[in-house]
Amino acid sequence: MKDMSEWRDAMRDRCKEVLLSHGYTVVDGDVRLYREYNGDKFALGRADLVVVKGSRIWMVVMIEGDASPKNILGAISVVDMADRCLIRTGQEGKMVPLERAVLFVLTHTTAEEYVKQEAMVMMLRDVYTLTNLCDFIVTNEENFVEELHEMELYMA
Repeated sequence: MKDMSEWRDAMRDRCKEVLLSHGYTVVDGDVRLYREYNGDKFALGRADLVVVKGSRIWMVVMIEGDASPKNILGAISVVDMADRCLIRTGQEGKMVPLERAVLFVLTHTTAEEYVKQEAMVMMLRDVYTLTNLCDFIVTNEENFVEELHEMELYMA
């Protein structure tokens, strides 16, 4: 079995491939999430992928090996708090506003674990109020394409 780092890299490549096949502009690599507060910019974390549509970020993808509530809520909270992304392409960096995006959290779970994960996600939805994100979707590799398709229908 692959170690978690190899799985994460493979998952990032697979997600990028799927998103590109759907016609999205995908940025990977060094994507950092920031929040501006009282004139200062605070680094909150990194995203695995962002999908850019026009001049705005439409989707953020975070890949989490551990599907614990703490890790999933941490990913949701960090992206929900962020109000901009620093996107680097080569040597150039550009701050892009992050508002009303959809967050995909991809986890390393089996089909059996996924059923339990769905219940946990419903619990998180009941107790966490989004402030900056439009929505969040927690899924696994097996269900990513289906969830992406449903989201596209919802957002259209």
